[in-house]
Amino acid sequence: MSAQTAIHLNSLKKTFTDEVVLGGIDLSIDDGEFCVVIGPSGCGKSTLLKCIAGISDPDDGEIQLREERTADVPPQDRDVGLVFQEFEETLFPHKTVEENIAFGLKQKSEQLSDEQITDRIDEMLDLLAISHTKSSYPDELSGGQQQRVELARQLVRDCDITLFDDPLADLDYKLQKRMEIEMRRFHEETGGTYLYVTHNQDQALELADKLVVMNEGIIEQVGTPDEVYNNPTNAFVGRFVGDSNILVGEVSEQEGSNLRIDTAIGRVVTSDTLEQPSDQSEGVVLIRPEDVVIGDGAAECRNSVDAVIEGWTYTGELTEYSISVVDLDTELQVVKPGRPDTTKNRTETTIGFSPDDAQFFQQMSGTGNMDVTDVLEAEQ
Repeated sequence: MSAQTAIHLNSLKKTFTDEVVLGGIDLSIDDGEFCVVIGPSGCGKSTLLKCIAGISDPDDGEIQLREERTADVPPQDRDVGLVFQEFEETLFPHKTVEENIAFGLKQKSEQLSDEQITDRIDEMLDLLAISHTKSSYPDELSGGQQQRVELARQLVRDCDITLFDDPLADLDYKLQKRMEIEMRRFHEETGGTYLYVTHNQDQALELADKLVVMNEGIIEQVGTPDEVYNNPTNAFVGRFVGDSNILVGEVSEQEGSNLRIDTAIGRVVTSDTLEQPSDQSEGVVLIRPEDVVIGDGAAECRNSVDAVIEGWTYTGELTEYSISVVDLDTELQVVKPGRPDTTKNRTETTIGFSPDDAQFFQQMSGTGNMDVTDVLEAEQ
């Protein structure tokens, strides 16, 4: 284990009754890293945090924090901050913002003078842009301000390691985006180690230095956001992380690095595969919506098909199209920058994509419990 490792998990296991929640987790997180764990509801993300914090004991395996085993270290002595999603329940309603944050400092073993405590609180309030709330009580604050107070109370402790259990989940979209920027900026300025759990794929891709994808108590893939998004290890990861078009198909021919897959929209050529499939083996083809060409240039793509624009949504930066394939009960999603080229639905067009942008998977997941149908129905 590297001297730079802040958190090291070795074969961590946890079972509730007969349900395996953590099935042997191996993970190392470097000092100063922003690591985000993502996965479907019930996959073991929150249990993982609770074991690291000492709130829950693993049944087997080992946790090391800063190269020290934690088996006999009580939660209050681990110097680990923990920020919950239910922040309203953790703030003291009878204390001001200043007093709530001071409570976090008083949990530190080091003795600080009143002046040092005031200086640390003022610095944190300024950093999170809530200095004007210093003398307010929680019920006088908005949801976003309350969340920042809870963040301040944990972050002011200046712990080497801070754990976040989906703290932004209940905030509205605009406030979430603002808080993501603030959290990323604060992390860069303080250099702490963050382990952040969320079900929000977009948030995970935006925040993470290291991205961990969990499923049914195991880790499916670890890598940078770019690696996980562009090179998923299996169909589940490709389906769960980001948006995707999935086509079920069978290999009809393999020629060099190209695969020809028979799918519902016809024969698709792929050249980006992580495995060597056997003839006539079923699998899925994954194509990202932004890699699909629509209209001009689509007919020149190696894979192209006649289609109809069923509908579109303009988000201000992008246009999201819902496309049906002519004479087939198949719909694909296409995303393009800017405003739509047409404002009419049921417009005939052509769509296409390169073999390099089509990935074929025979392995559905690392759990061994998922088939093609499970992947198609997987939570996104």
